[in-house]
Amino acid sequence: MSNKVVIITGAAQGIGLAAARRFAEGGYSVAMTDLKVDELNAAVAQLQSEGFEVSGHELDVANHAQGAQVVAEIIAHYGRLDALFNNAGITGHRKNVLNFDPEEIKQAEEVNLWGSLYMIQHVARYWVENKIEGAVVNVSSFVASFAEWSPFAYGISKTSVDGLTRTAAFQLGKYGIRVNSVAPGYTKTEMAIKYDYSDPKLRKAAEDKSLLNRWIEPREIANAAFFLAGDQASAITGVKLPVDAGYTTTKEDNKVSLYGENE
Repeated sequence: MSNKVVIITGAAQGIGLAAARRFAEGGYSVAMTDLKVDELNAAVAQLQSEGFEVSGHELDVANHAQGAQVVAEIIAHYGRLDALFNNAGITGHRKNVLNFDPEEIKQAEEVNLWGSLYMIQHVARYWVENKIEGAVVNVSSFVASFAEWSPFAYGISKTSVDGLTRTAAFQLGKYGIRVNSVAPGYTKTEMAIKYDYSDPKLRKAAEDKSLLNRWIEPREIANAAFFLAGDQASAITGVKLPVDAGYTTTKEDNKVSLYGENE
């Protein structure tokens, strides 16, 4: 096929689904993967009904052998592979260092860190063997830049993803393979809407701490991923791109000056 091909993990909803649409609109053939088969099939059918070239593939990214098989099947189906968007992830619990559940910490690491690492290995081996200069975009988080009351397991795992992004970019750069990440802030995904966004107090706290005083749409994260995966970012590798409405820029309130100046 002449179209570029991208694999998107966690593509049944939220940021992954928004990315599938964005890449498809940008001319890519999109291999959508997810564990939630019913939701995935519905998302694939919807995009196909709109004329986009997409396919659905059941995948647990934490299963190394299954990942290798699915990547091979996608390459065989499309005849090429140009990009990977490592979007699949879970939050884990909000417990702390004194009372965490070891199994929940391990689960978050297995999906968010190991799942991303496994997928990078699968696609990078194909690219190196075939002298293809592919692009990987991982999903970090704004909570990987500081400590806060985020889900404990999630924050640890996303900090690990930052290290993975830098190391993979370092080791794969000599092959022309680029590895970057997007770091979403408070984004209106299904999970966030169910919990933080649905609570007026938590929703406003997030808005007040961002310079733009608002939440982020999944499409805005998808736009950043599309940019990093594409030719316009051809000299960019090893970076984390915050898409957080300015949340990590400062700890100050940008609406009222500490020194009393008027606007």
